[in-house]
Amino acid sequence: MLQYSKVIQSRDEWKRKAIQRADENRESRKIKKRYQEKIAELKLQLTVLEPTIKDKKNTRTIGY
Repeated sequence: MLQYSKVIQSRDEWKRKAIQRADENRESRKIKKRYQEKIAELKLQLTVLEPTIKDKKNTRTIGY
């Protein structure tokens, strides 16, 4: 049977890795959420600006 100290060390190592993995996953989710919000914001700006661009293009062709 394994020595108690080795069992404790193994458990502590497993626990440390699990905490690190959870922190990385949490940070990844935060970054993903931040990017998704930025993408949604930019898409909204694009939908607002597209009609004005089309209008400007139409006025240019009519003016010539």
